[in-house]
Amino acid sequence: MRSVVYSFLFLIFLNAGISSPHAAGEKSGEEKSSKARPEHQPELLDTLFWTPEIVVEGIRTEPSREIMNKSGFVGLVEIDKKENSMADPVMVLARCTGVNIRQYGGLGSFATMSIRGSSSAQVGFYLDGVPLSDAYSGMTNLADFSLGDISSIEIYRGFSPAGFGASSIGGTVNLVSADSNGPTDAGIGISGRAAGGSFGSRRYSLSAGSVMGRFDLRAFGGYTESSGDFSFLDDNATPENILDDETSTRTNNDFQRWNLTGRIRTDLPVIGSLSLHHNSFIRKGGLPGPGADQESSARLERQRRMTYIKAAPSSFLSGRIHPEATAFYSWTAERFNDPAGDIDLSSSSTDNRILSWGGNLRTKIYPRSFPVSFDLFVENRMEKYRPASYLPVATSGPDRNRKTTSLTFTGNLFLLHEILDLSFSQRSEWYENEFHAEPPFPWIPPTPVGKIRGDKHTPAFGFRFRPTPSITFKGNYGSYYRIPTFFELFGNLGTVTGESDLSPESGINRDIGVIFTPGKAGFINEFFFEATYLYNETDDLILFFPNSQSTVRPQNIGKARVRGIELSSSGKFPAGFVVSGNYAWLDSRDVSPIPYYNGNELPGRPVHKASLTIEYFRSKWSLAWQFDHMGSNYLNRYNTRETGSRDLHNMILVTKPFLEGLSLTIEAYNLTDRRTADVSGFPLPGRSFYASLNFKL
Repeated sequence: MRSVVYSFLFLIFLNAGISSPHAAGEKSGEEKSSKARPEHQPELLDTLFWTPEIVVEGIRTEPSREIMNKSGFVGLVEIDKKENSMADPVMVLARCTGVNIRQYGGLGSFATMSIRGSSSAQVGFYLDGVPLSDAYSGMTNLADFSLGDISSIEIYRGFSPAGFGASSIGGTVNLVSADSNGPTDAGIGISGRAAGGSFGSRRYSLSAGSVMGRFDLRAFGGYTESSGDFSFLDDNATPENILDDETSTRTNNDFQRWNLTGRIRTDLPVIGSLSLHHNSFIRKGGLPGPGADQESSARLERQRRMTYIKAAPSSFLSGRIHPEATAFYSWTAERFNDPAGDIDLSSSSTDNRILSWGGNLRTKIYPRSFPVSFDLFVENRMEKYRPASYLPVATSGPDRNRKTTSLTFTGNLFLLHEILDLSFSQRSEWYENEFHAEPPFPWIPPTPVGKIRGDKHTPAFGFRFRPTPSITFKGNYGSYYRIPTFFELFGNLGTVTGESDLSPESGINRDIGVIFTPGKAGFINEFFFEATYLYNETDDLILFFPNSQSTVRPQNIGKARVRGIELSSSGKFPAGFVVSGNYAWLDSRDVSPIPYYNGNELPGRPVHKASLTIEYFRSKWSLAWQFDHMGSNYLNRYNTRETGSRDLHNMILVTKPFLEGLSLTIEAYNLTDRRTADVSGFPLPGRSFYASLNFKL
């Protein structure tokens, strides 16, 4: 591993040494947009690292995206649907800078994401700016999503920008829906994919789009399944004794997932752009349990239907005021069935509902004759969680309700002809949690048992300094928070006793870094280098402690400190080679006033994490080698259980040997058949192979 890191650093400094800031100066000047814009509206700058996956569309193209003006550090993954195969959000995000994935198995298994050492609940997830995280658990399962109708993924590391309602200590992830793939005139564009491979894995998808006059139409449908019956090394729950280790087969690890999306968009007089979106999925699967204690019958089904409307009226006052509005509604059903009591130790069956609805308004203002811009965002959101149980006895409720109103104001001051950008933001959020008891008679309304109100007000500051077209310095300081979930506040009427007096988790995030984009660096084109130092502190972490022999209760007692360095680099070499990689060093420490926690490493946060990709492109085919290293990390806060480091090698071949619009992708993952485990001893698959046939008409 050390040699790989040294090679990666050598590549960075070699390119930096032969680069000249003047090499890109002429190009940067020539490529400035000639479109008219308000006098002090900031110019879009190329300051992002494009993760060069097999699913990445090109290397650091020039999309006109507002996120490129942020003082914060942002990752943008452009998804190329033509070459998608068995790739899913877990595979894509796992190779991004500063991101750590915790996965409970192989393809399609429950997976969560953290950024810069945060917890999974401290990361905000959105689809086109519409919130996905629910108030009950606070987490988002990455296995619920398909890349088939996603055009890009935005990763905001360590901050939550305006345009997203809730604050996020770890950062924010936004999935951006794909545009129509139809022709610009009347007609229909169709694309599809059929894929299959190891462990009974199959994926089918079909999308259609058309632009007909004022209307832009798109629809997507996909189905994915896998048996998940891979072999793994079973230590029989005795990690120190290798004599009883044996090879076992994963059971009850199958899943099936259906995804369906649709969108219609039009441009209307006065109203401007108006679009209606629908996104739904159904996911069914087994809950296999840890490798040494597999479960045989526990099943989980999850459904979600989300509908939202977006309106973007034409700008006012010669383009100096840009309003946008969104209204959304989401319905989620979770059905858990454990007839044998594999997980809860007694038979259980639940059927819970999670509802969310609300709306937001965002207005961007570019005043005349002043080098400033303002961004005002307000959102109101309602959430309801209604539990129901059928075993051991039938019960329903009580309801949990949450109402939140957030207001975010952001201002930017542009100095020295936009060479220096100073930003300030103030986020205020008012929330109200309510707990209801079921009425004794159907005609009597539910009785409020408790109502907890609170508010948080957090500032953030940042700067972006671009002394030359090829060098950009960035720095940020901000306060962020996470409101307790319903699970933490009210428990689950079982082993967890809620604590209604919990305070929000709070954090202070700091980072500073440099981005070097000279364009052409000697014989290397589109060279990119980014280095970032971060120092974050989190207080009032919610931890669970025994309350009795059979229950636990959450408390605001945890504290954490995270320091880290992030490096990213990429470049195009002669003869069709593209090399890219990233490395992260993370020192995450528990600084809680608890003797047996204090000074320990935070679980699930490896100190070292690196990715390296070498791609070779020809006119009719391309070949990519991927290397991923994850250092050893602890599985619990006591630091008594540790999972070893792992090195994974992948190969991906894409060919276009047949008709126009037809391509074949062949993938080989974990070539060395490295057997390893992730969260709580959940094993990950060994060597696996997949092939997909893609077409576009």
